[in-house]
Amino acid sequence: MKEREIIYWVATVGSTTERGGRISKVSRGAEFDGFKAALVGDTVTCDDGTEAIILDGSGFAAMWADKPFALVGSRLSNGDRIATTPQTAFGIPVKEGVTIPGLFEPGYVAPRASDAGSDHV
Repeated sequence: MKEREIIYWVATVGSTTERGGRISKVSRGAEFDGFKAALVGDTVTCDDGTEAIILDGSGFAAMWADKPFALVGSRLSNGDRIATTPQTAFGIPVKEGVTIPGLFEPGYVAPRASDAGSDHV
């Protein structure tokens, strides 16, 4: 029996929200297959011209410049959520029952390498 897996797609420029907002620019240079990836802390432009901040994302599963990637399902500061992304090349696959630290957790900060501990010499 095959384990079930969910893929959380990375949000990019062109992603839309449940209420009609859109990611139109991003703060960092993470890019793949021509799509610029959004990160937690990036801004979404709403239909009425206001802006909202992306609050959560990929957690420890995938980061760029010490920030988690925004995902389809990420929450925004105005209560909205990212609903679609124009790409299906980059996602975070998660097997059913597996917990990813910080996944969709607002304010998540990855541990520093020196905090993680190591038995390697």
